[in-house]
Amino acid sequence: MLLKLGFVPSYRRWSDWTEKMRSESLRELSKLPGVQVVAPQVAPPDAVPDPATGATACGAVHTLDEAEAVASYFAREGVDGLVLCPLDFGDERSAAKIAEKLRVPVLLYATKEPPAATDASMVRLSDSYCGNLSMAAGLHRRRLPFRFAGIFFPDEAGLRAEAEAFVRALAVVKGLRNARIGQVGVRPQTFETVAYDEIAMARKFGQNVIYANLVDILTEARKLKDDDPAVQEVLADLRRTVAILTVAEDYLVKAAKLETALAAFWTRSGLSALTMQCWHSIQLDFGISLCALFGRLTGRHMLTACEADVMGALSMLIQYQASLGQDLPHFVDWTIQHREIPNRLLAWHCGNAPPCLARDPSAVALRSRRDMAGTEPITPGDPQAGLYQFQLKPGPVTFCRLAEYDGEWKMLIARGEIVPSDETLAGTWAWVEVNDHDRLYRTLVEQGFVHHASMIHGDQVPALSRACSFLDIVPVVVE
Repeated sequence: MLLKLGFVPSYRRWSDWTEKMRSESLRELSKLPGVQVVAPQVAPPDAVPDPATGATACGAVHTLDEAEAVASYFAREGVDGLVLCPLDFGDERSAAKIAEKLRVPVLLYATKEPPAATDASMVRLSDSYCGNLSMAAGLHRRRLPFRFAGIFFPDEAGLRAEAEAFVRALAVVKGLRNARIGQVGVRPQTFETVAYDEIAMARKFGQNVIYANLVDILTEARKLKDDDPAVQEVLADLRRTVAILTVAEDYLVKAAKLETALAAFWTRSGLSALTMQCWHSIQLDFGISLCALFGRLTGRHMLTACEADVMGALSMLIQYQASLGQDLPHFVDWTIQHREIPNRLLAWHCGNAPPCLARDPSAVALRSRRDMAGTEPITPGDPQAGLYQFQLKPGPVTFCRLAEYDGEWKMLIARGEIVPSDETLAGTWAWVEVNDHDRLYRTLVEQGFVHHASMIHGDQVPALSRACSFLDIVPVVVE
């Protein structure tokens, strides 16, 4: 996943100090993971600003003409976000003009001040502190959302942390806009909870839902031969990634064929995330359960939510993008509160987590819903076969759930920590400890968040909160 970051170094009077702040800022921004920095280049002497290359007199911006040229260059390069920096006092009009033309998320920071001149003038060399206020006001006047990082020297850890969170927020914004969400089949008959407004999605994000009938996908799967190379590849990988198998061979072959058909649907439709009807029709028509298959698809970076939950699939996409595609989410239920430890809850689902999230790979089991203990005889033709069973690896996690009511969008963002357990439970699961379970649960109830969520390892609160500000989504943060 590569993001393009447009750097706008702004100045009033060019000096050795502004040159130093420009070069050091470029150096540090270029160290960010998953980022390509696009910046104005230094033009030849006496050249005019060049919209083809973004070249300006000093490789920075201080006039409207330079702003127009740099904005055209950035637009052609397809930058995903802007970083504005007054190297000294800066120039508010030209910096704001670039942001106005691009209309992408903006990160703003000021530079700390150098010592004043020691000659008779005792002049200040920078005044970035002062000019930054003018630049921020210019963004406010144009109603352009931005994040103020703070006042830093370019190599300070605080600026790097702000920039990293900004980049992850950019990835969320980019991933949500114009996303294609696949939906196979219909929601469970009684699950109004996963209802969604497709038109609201289109208006807000420019998204499309790509539908497929369950019967069409199953027909495609049935046409595949047992010895089809793609089917055989899935079969081999399935056996390699599961330590304990208590399902029959017929399940494995059917699951491999259906996974191959769903992967083909994903590819030809250009999907960003997927959700699917998973009971009861699939058991009646195809004779398997889908939980483990959803985990395998997510493990292949084809994010898949259960029970035709489109908003749940979007929540998974948000977290995947915020991780820059490096970590995988788990689609979970808020299931039960711990019976003895009030601040723990069970994050669980039927058996749909990718095996790469398992605490102990040697304990990953593939079982039937009717025999999660793995003690009954293996039965061919078992329509309940196809659930993973394992405990998720411990560590900090972030919960996310997107919701929309009457055109208003909000996002639940909550921290927790998976704590190891000696229990053996059905499905894929983890006990998650939070700071204040009562507050979290009350928030879910009173804000209208449903029983499905996405959970991912790591702390994504800064990135998701910033993404909300750029997308005009209300962040509902529970620390």
